[in-house]
Amino acid sequence: MMYDLALSWRNLRARPIQSVIPVIVVALAIALSITVLALGDGAREGIIEASDPFGVLVVGPKGDGQQLVLNTILLQGLPLGTIPYDIYETLADDPRVRLAVPLAKGDNVAGAPVIGTNAAFFELRTAIDAPPAFRLADGEIFDEDFEAVLGSRAADALNLGLGGTFRVGHGFEQGLEDDIHANVYTVVGILESSGTPYDTAVYTTVETVWRVHAPMAGETNPFAVDTGGAADRLTSILVQPVGFAEQNQLWQEFYAGTEAQAAFPGQELGALFDLLRQAEQILGVVGYLVFGIAALTVFLSIYGATLSREREIAIVRSLGGSRLHVFRIVIFEALIITLAGSILGRAIGYGAAAGIASVYSAQSSIPIPIRYLGELEAVLWLLPVGVAIAAGLIPAALAYSVDVVEKLTPA
Repeated sequence: MMYDLALSWRNLRARPIQSVIPVIVVALAIALSITVLALGDGAREGIIEASDPFGVLVVGPKGDGQQLVLNTILLQGLPLGTIPYDIYETLADDPRVRLAVPLAKGDNVAGAPVIGTNAAFFELRTAIDAPPAFRLADGEIFDEDFEAVLGSRAADALNLGLGGTFRVGHGFEQGLEDDIHANVYTVVGILESSGTPYDTAVYTTVETVWRVHAPMAGETNPFAVDTGGAADRLTSILVQPVGFAEQNQLWQEFYAGTEAQAAFPGQELGALFDLLRQAEQILGVVGYLVFGIAALTVFLSIYGATLSREREIAIVRSLGGSRLHVFRIVIFEALIITLAGSILGRAIGYGAAAGIASVYSAQSSIPIPIRYLGELEAVLWLLPVGVAIAAGLIPAALAYSVDVVEKLTPA
């Protein structure tokens, strides 16, 4: 058996191009599957991790609940609009609410979102007995208007420390110089890394956001409307109810109301995960097609090599080699190709997944951890073995049936 394996390895080394190409095709088939599954697994885990501190309900304007959750929790997309500040005041005083956190967005600093909030934000936790999710690494929490606290990544990106000053631009992306507000902010605190998209944000008081957007003559303010007096507004509110029954009561009240909606982050993110699974299924079909191409490539390589070696096989047979001996040599060649491709494919797949995750995490600030998919190992080994047997069976049968007399008789 080992002698047959050694002969198979020697035969493959004798034709490097015909051997390397099918190895690469098999490796790409394996890599595609690993990359898709590892990224899907990492995206789900990262989104769950990033959303952990933000409560059970997100309250915001009526509209697409998934957009509300994605913008509020993952800082993706644009806010749906604004809601009256008195909704927050009502929730903060509601005995059914453990914690309510106001959020007002509308500006950026070199692309970093500016979020108006209050001290309640720094009380957000992943669990009741867990430490705060957003803790100071240096300085203090803002106490006055135009004081700012920077997320860890925002501080690095903006190259600002305690006492640093900056001005903000209108909108959610870095714009023209004319869009820069005149007000000057002062950095009073820098947060530790939280592993959430909010590491890229700049925090200040809600009142600061309102003051920056105070309407000039002839302008309208997205954060304030005139109803006999200025009714200041928010883009969303994070709510942590005291219990399961209370959260359902609050959701039903908002559902029946007209001013705002309440969305469950878990439910909306679950719908997003369904879309991810559908994408994985589609790419899974593509993976099977690539495996089919890999099997065909291995087959053509082994079949062509077997045809070109019929005389050599006849000589081996004439020297006492059995039909089973030459059959095993051909099967082993196919197995070596597919197993080598499987090992290379793991390196390519996990490397590609890690690279893509790193780029996307840097762009979106959503962590995408890539873990070793041990539960897939059985499939990732059995599938190449199946491909090898399927691709090598016909060439092996051809070698098995070589007519010694015919191939060694001079023409």
